[in-house]
Amino acid sequence: MKKKSLYVFLFAIFLLAGCSKKNVAGGKTGTVELEAPQRIVALSPASVEILFAVGAGNQVVAVSDLTDYPPEAVSLPKVGGFDGKTLSMEKIISFKPDLVYLTEGMHNFLIQELEANKIAYFISNGTSIAAVEKEILDIGKLTDHDKEAKILVAEMKQKLASFGASEDKVSPSVYYEVWNSPYMSCGNSSFINDVINCAGAVNLFSDMSDAYPLVSEESIIVRNPDVILITASSGLTAESVYARNGWSDISAVKNHKVYVIDDNLYSRPGPRIVEAVLSLEDIIK
Repeated sequence: MKKKSLYVFLFAIFLLAGCSKKNVAGGKTGTVELEAPQRIVALSPASVEILFAVGAGNQVVAVSDLTDYPPEAVSLPKVGGFDGKTLSMEKIISFKPDLVYLTEGMHNFLIQELEANKIAYFISNGTSIAAVEKEILDIGKLTDHDKEAKILVAEMKQKLASFGASEDKVSPSVYYEVWNSPYMSCGNSSFINDVINCAGAVNLFSDMSDAYPLVSEESIIVRNPDVILITASSGLTAESVYARNGWSDISAVKNHKVYVIDDNLYSRPGPRIVEAVLSLEDIIK
């Protein structure tokens, strides 16, 4: 596995793990009220996208190394990657943040030191489309962009309402390959499962409760997906999937329905989820 691909793969997995938490300011007092922060350090690409989408981009002073969207955020100062080996608390503090935007399952190790330094933080909860919409509203309110956030979420809801399965059409099954060595897909508690459902398809492993379960090659073949999605970060091509031993009888392979997709778009819990759903809807037509 190439180092860069592994880095992106691990980032995606940690990014999509999480549970609900609220913004907390320093000390041991728990949740406190904050004035609109003007110096935000955002530690995940999804958080950067949300901040810029609600109009708070000029309040962001530093981002992570993996930030690649929107274009105006790419040149912002960097504080490192996503784990303890690449993130520097000293560097984060050097930007004098009044809010650090964390992601559950990735950045919990920073909480104790943030509290000790009386630095407020917000922990992302992007485990479903509904959770992303709520987070956008929370961030909008927190950053004094409540109106913009409400407009954005309303637009997202309107667009998403137009997607989905029709009553007279059979929903195709989709195998989303998170990784291939070992094989890993997405279960019913994953963000990607929600994206697949919204597009009017059925996740091949929706009966599995783990967000990102390891699956056997045999189970993929037996379940016979109609569509196969391969992530661009894996470095694989559709042709390499067509050439896999024992896969020739899979419907997606026989019908040439294997697609390489932008996993940043599909797996990033931010405002561009509408684009991901639209992309998948076009694929399964």
